[in-house]
Amino acid sequence: MTRARDDLEALRDPALRSTPLEAESTAQSTAAGPVEPGPEETQQAAEAPSPGELPGADGERPDADGPQQASSERSEPASSAGVAPSEADPRPRGDESLDRERYERYAMPASDLPAAHVQAFRGDAGGVLAIVRRAVQSVTRDPARHRRRLPKSRFDAIRSLPELAMALDHAVARMQPESAPPPEVAERLDALYEALRPTLAAAEVCFPRGIVPETYGIVRRALVAGDPASAAASITNLILDRWNHVQGRISLTRDEVTRVNSTAKWLLSNTRPTERLDSRDIRDRLWSLLRERYEQLRVIAQEVSGDDSRDYAPERLAAD
Repeated sequence: MTRARDDLEALRDPALRSTPLEAESTAQSTAAGPVEPGPEETQQAAEAPSPGELPGADGERPDADGPQQASSERSEPASSAGVAPSEADPRPRGDESLDRERYERYAMPASDLPAAHVQAFRGDAGGVLAIVRRAVQSVTRDPARHRRRLPKSRFDAIRSLPELAMALDHAVARMQPESAPPPEVAERLDALYEALRPTLAAAEVCFPRGIVPETYGIVRRALVAGDPASAAASITNLILDRWNHVQGRISLTRDEVTRVNSTAKWLLSNTRPTERLDSRDIRDRLWSLLRERYEQLRVIAQEVSGDDSRDYAPERLAAD
């Protein structure tokens, strides 16, 4: 009971709206308390010029590249340290490395979903994130009412929902080609997007992942990288090489598989990775993983609030 109470109290903490790295940093800063300035800091403070001596103190605008701006930029993190977690930006779009790390953390398990379980995403990723965050906060608002209904495994899955939604937002908003692809490239990418999932589903029926782990490893990494051409080339090569084994067991014809293979190889031969970047498949997989975990949250919300849970945990996150 004590552990469940601690877990639920942690979930109520506004810091869960930030990333785990940010929440950990905030917790460590709070536990450390105020820091006494050292001798060198005291001496630097004594030698610092007064406001009247700073450039631009007479009303003139300082140079944008001057020392004053650099000092302001360095002091900005210190000034934001006192901002409450609820006031901080929950999606630090300026930190690309953090966004990418978060994306890869959830894209890898999403890439492992069976193709037959993947559903297309149609909606606004930002709106999905807002609904998910509100639902997580609301369903854990009164821990005394559902302390016994929230085991540790479900707690972890629910707590990760906002970050999973942020990974979806990253795939939608960030993983885009440098410029609009030429019509011949866009046409082939569209054809590949429509054909890749049925092809993967057929391959997964005939070739369990444990039989050909190397091929599926290539496919997963390609999907996470937004390179469906590499994924399609690998999986269709496998099917064509062992056609006698799959013939009659899949709904695809040899001509259909050959057409997908040719399209993928054309893209690999005539475009650079940045030119054929297409995140639609991994976007759909992240969305499918998010929906699966969101259903677990809705069950708990129904237990806690009954029909009132529909106000903060609606059945539909986006247009189906």
